[in-house]
Amino acid sequence: MKFKKYFYENYAMDTPFDCNHPRYVLSLDGVDEILEKIIRHEPYTLTISDFEQVDLVTKLLHVEVLQHVNNRLAMAVPFFVEQDVAVLKEISKQAAIRIANEIIKQKETIIQIVKQVNNGYSTERNLYHLLCGAVFDGLMFDYLEQQHLITTSRIHKTGLDYLVILYEDAASLNEYSDLLLCSYNRLVKNGKGFVSFGDSNGNRKDFYRYLRLKELNQLSDCSYLDHSIDELIDNFERLIDGKKIDTKYMNVYEYFGYCNHGQINVPIYDKDDYEIAYQLYLLILQIASEQIYDALSFIQTDKRLLAISHKVEAKDIANEIYHLIFGEVNELLVDCDFIMKPQSIIGQGRYLQAFEH
Repeated sequence: MKFKKYFYENYAMDTPFDCNHPRYVLSLDGVDEILEKIIRHEPYTLTISDFEQVDLVTKLLHVEVLQHVNNRLAMAVPFFVEQDVAVLKEISKQAAIRIANEIIKQKETIIQIVKQVNNGYSTERNLYHLLCGAVFDGLMFDYLEQQHLITTSRIHKTGLDYLVILYEDAASLNEYSDLLLCSYNRLVKNGKGFVSFGDSNGNRKDFYRYLRLKELNQLSDCSYLDHSIDELIDNFERLIDGKKIDTKYMNVYEYFGYCNHGQINVPIYDKDDYEIAYQLYLLILQIASEQIYDALSFIQTDKRLLAISHKVEAKDIANEIYHLIFGEVNELLVDCDFIMKPQSIIGQGRYLQAFEH
């Protein structure tokens, strides 16, 4: 059994890549075998002495991917295996269909709100970034946390703030782990920076993803990542303001697709645009909050997901279930041409980029 690992990180990109870092520990050889053994056994039956790689089990406990009670081990993070597929489908797809239908009924109102954005891009493109990204993967998360339905932040004993999600690497689960439009990558500082939104079906050619690959020593050419985040953001801001920038920065922007032939090639969203996104959020809240609330509340009492038997925090699981719901909604809206359809790029998946100004 192999696992795909996903991370929601609330710490700096330059955090030391060591035994306190969840990406580092989960990249170590032998991790999947340990996770599989624990999942295949009843929770809280195995002890550290049941494993040959004691040091690796200890590391997984340290970053709180595992937990133990009276020295007996269980999973500590949300995980999904093939036996969970039917439940995931029941919870996420049903809610998504109802929400998407209600959104489509409000199409004209939504379009009038988004037409206030004056950046030269189509309503469908702006909806892609503002509805799928800023609303579903931003403002709605804040609302759901305020309602005590999900967790968006968990500070661990290492001092780092993150959530880890694990999926068994199986064809029946790929629809949920990789193929939904629910992945928001942001390389920002003080609210400004480079963002992309799409699926997880590959390694998109974007700043955030490439910096993570660099951490894992999975990039053959790191020369485009030699500049600091501050330099990259500050010089792009200069470009927005019509100022000249050094060719070395333009080469980076062109390599990552933010510029083409010396011109900015992505939508720019400023604080006025995000006030428009907030108007959109208020409408979506009326349309979708009840459906989402019912689906996420159901997790609190439903015992069919295997992670529940490991006493994984229900609100952590709900975070991922919400991702699945709004990812399904986005797919339905793409299918009916309500929002722009991102093209699939071999090895990178589907995504579109923007800059938050």
